[in-house]
Parts: sequence; structure tokens; C-alpha cells
Amino acid sequence: FKEGNYTQAAELFKKATEANKNDPEVRIYYNNALAHQQGSPFTFAVVVPIDSISISNGQEILRGVATAQQKFNNEQFNQQNQGSNARLLEIVIANDGNANAEQVAKQLANDTSILGVIGHNSSDATQKALPIYEKAKLPVISPTSTSILLNNPVFFRSVYSDKITGAKLAEYACEKMNLQKVVIFANPNSPYSNSIREEFTKKFEKLLTSNKKLPCEVVRGPLIDLTATGFDAEKEVARSVYTHKAEGALLVPNTDKVDIAVNIAREITKRNEKLKIRNTRPEVKMLAGDTLYNHDITIVRGGKNVEGLIIAIPWFRGTPAAQKFAKELQQLWGGDVSWRTATSFDATQAFIKSLSNGASRKTVLGNLKNVNLATDETSGYPLEFTEERERQGESILLQVKDGKLIEIK
Repeated sequence: FKEGNYTQAAELFKKATEANKNDPEVRIYYNNALAHQQGSPFTFAVVVPIDSISISNGQEILRGVATAQQKFNNEQFNQQNQGSNARLLEIVIANDGNANAEQVAKQLANDTSILGVIGHNSSDATQKALPIYEKAKLPVISPTSTSILLNNPVFFRSVYSDKITGAKLAEYACEKMNLQKVVIFANPNSPYSNSIREEFTKKFEKLLTSNKKLPCEVVRGPLIDLTATGFDAEKEVARSVYTHKAEGALLVPNTDKVDIAVNIAREITKRNEKLKIRNTRPEVKMLAGDTLYNHDITIVRGGKNVEGLIIAIPWFRGTPAAQKFAKELQQLWGGDVSWRTATSFDATQAFIKSLSNGASRKTVLGNLKNVNLATDETSGYPLEFTEERERQGESILLQVKDGKLIEIK
């Protein structure tokens, strides 16, 4: 590929995809080789974290992007006289590790061939990168950054904001679970963590419990800082349960602190076992934002300690609207599809829809405002951006049961 022998590169990358069909990176490289072989490709970038904590998140995002790229390239090649005049799609992969967002953003902004950016993964990283993209007038669609603090003329998202998710969790906790007192574990320095905490609290404290009609309250507010020096999960859980009578706990760590939230869940489970023996009060319920949708850390490492945990996410393969897309991607990748894959596919599709023969950053940015994708062009739900460049819809609630995530209907 580096030497410009794209024909041979494509052949070798194709063999690599056949050897490991679950690897999105080589599939993107294969399609990049085809795009360069064809000449004059459209180029977008995707920024993902590739480190020990977030590597699975990065792979999930890349699968969505790779699926849309392959679909577009196949369609272009078949429609344009068997590809004679087709311009295919190239995807540049960048790794920010959720920590080097500004450095990566500068490199992408300086590469004038890049028409748009899919990313970043975390709201923290996106917030740091946005001023650089704005200066370069480089459009960005994030499939995973949900913070309400992200507001920029070049920024769109294919995922619902924390305003939607926070309200959904609050309504379920107060009106359905009948929880009057909830404690929040969050990172006050994280745009995501602080954002969803704020939206949850705003909605929760306006509601009344379903049976006793008591006002719902966040105790020990605004939050317990799970990143504080000397943070002791056992002591903080005990104090919340016994002194402040918390009936539920909302766990909203940023991406890099998910392991701490799992430790908190373990302490809540221990406390629940004692409460069950004493039979003095109901067990403490657990709720979480989408960062805890992580199979390796939450489900595998959390084990029995996360049983009953309720997680709010923007897309789930088990819903009727998502099943067709989920089935197609399961065949392509050889495994279940996550919400990050779905929203990343949608983000790439939105960029593709914004393309034209003389595509530039300016035309792509202008066309994104008018993008309107039907359900058969997305992961199952329509996509149209509001004037604030947001996606409208409703979060889906899942619960961990017997080590599996089940939709709450």
C-alpha cells in the first residue's frame, strides 16, 4: 500500500479479511486499497481509542464505519459501468487513546484531503478537539459523545444526547422503580459524566414516586466523586445506604473510569446480601449510562456483581427496528452488534449522503444540515439532524440478567 501497489495490497488485505472476519481494521484497509486503485477517493477519518481499557469500544466503532464504507464502495462500483467512473470511499484511522485528542485533531485538520471526521469516542476527547476542527471548518459527527456541553457549528452526532438518556433513567427510577432517594457516582471533571448527572438530577427531582407520591431526591448531591484521592467504594456505599437511606445508585463514569464503577457495583452487591439477610429494607438498585455497556469490563469482570444493573443505551439489536441490521452485520462480522457499531454506521452514512462530485469540507458541512436518512439507510431508525445538529429519539433500557443484557419493555 505504501509503495502504491494497490492491486497487490487489495489482494493481500482481502486474504486478511477472510482469515479474521471479525477484524474491522483490515477490512477498512482492503477498501482503502480498492479506493486508491480506482483513483480520486472521497476521504473521511475516524478517530478511535486503541488502548487496554477502550480497545473494544474502538473496534465496535470501526465495524460500523467499515460496514458503511464497504456498502458504499460496492454500490458505487456496480452502478458506475462496473466501476469505470466510480469514486470510492477511503477511511483514515486515527488513534487518540481518549487522551491525545488535540494532537490527532491538528493532524487531521491539516490534511486537506479529509472531508469529515467520525469521532471522537469520549465526550472528554471530543470537547478538546472541537475548537481545532471549527477553525479548520472540518465537519465532525460523533457516534458516541453524548455530553450536552458539546455545542459547535461543525459538530453533529448520530447518538442521542445525555438530555434524552438522563431523563429516561430518571423517569424509570422514580416512576417505575419507585425509588425516592438515589445517590450518583460520577466524575465532576468529565463533560460526559457531569452532563448525564446534571440531566438525570434535573428530571428526577421534578418527579414523584408512583405509589407514595413522595418527591424524588438525589442524596449527597450533586455527586460522589469516584475519582477523588482516597476514594473508598465500601465506605461511600455504606454511608449512602445507611446514613442517607439511598434506595438506588446511578453509576455514570467516563470511559476511562468504568472499572471504578464496577468496583462500586461489587460493594453495592455485598451490601445487598447483608440487607437480604437482615430483611430490614429493600436492596439497593443500580442504574448506569452507556459507558457501562462494555462486555469485557462490565459483564465478564463484573459477573454476579452487576446482576440487575439497568443500562440506558441508544440502540439495541433485540428491538424490532434494529433486527434486520443486526442480522446482516452478525453475518458480516461473525458476532453480535453493539450500539457503537450502529451509531458509527449511521454517522458514516450521513457523511456519505452529504457527498457530491465536487465535495469539499464546505459542501459536506452544508449538506449535513439537510441529511434525511430513512430506516433502510441506517441501523434501523431514521436520522435527521435538528437545527442544533442533534439526533432525536429515545434511549433503550437494558437489564443484566444471568450475565446477559435483556431489554426492559
